[in-house]
Amino acid sequence: MVIKVYLFDFDDTIISTKIYAELYQPLLKMIKSKLKLTDSQLNQKAEGLGLTKNKFGRWDTGDLCRELNLLEEYYQVLEKQIKVMPVLHNTVISVFKKIKAKKKKIAVVSNSMRRTVNAYLHKYELDKYLDFTFTRDDAQCKKSDDAFWQKLIKKQKLNPKGCLVIGDDPEQDGAIPEKFGFNTLVIKGPQDLKKVSQKVLL
Repeated sequence: MVIKVYLFDFDDTIISTKIYAELYQPLLKMIKSKLKLTDSQLNQKAEGLGLTKNKFGRWDTGDLCRELNLLEEYYQVLEKQIKVMPVLHNTVISVFKKIKAKKKKIAVVSNSMRRTVNAYLHKYELDKYLDFTFTRDDAQCKKSDDAFWQKLIKKQKLNPKGCLVIGDDPEQDGAIPEKFGFNTLVIKGPQDLKKVSQKVLL
């Protein structure tokens, strides 16, 4: 079937997550200062909230701040850093232009919070290429949950067989959406985005 909709993962596909590594310690320092916590107390609090560390051994600071009612403070730090730190992968805009030239649709599907996604889209003027975004806030769950994909299909009236999911996670961008009939392209790094250009012709 012809691919009509290209669904891009966000972190580590379009945007480099090195920004989160840069922000990790400043954000932890802010949280500890605001709540007067030691390192061990912060870890205990995070575990008590049901949070787990990611593959890099770090807490998701967005999740952490949301659970601790510090989202405004989180975005003050993040949005300031977005303005000064270039983290858009080089090939993204050229790939988007090729897709749009073929009159196809482009969307972002992300585990990130909507405000986070919007901050990057605004900074890099990517919204002009996008037909829609669908985030954890829209689904009320992450891409690891079947409900994310079910709600996406329903809200956007998608035929999964005419969609291609592009991302770096073999499970969340591959195996899970495939269960619902989506075509998938799991990439190992942003350099693999050029493979998407080949799929535009499908």
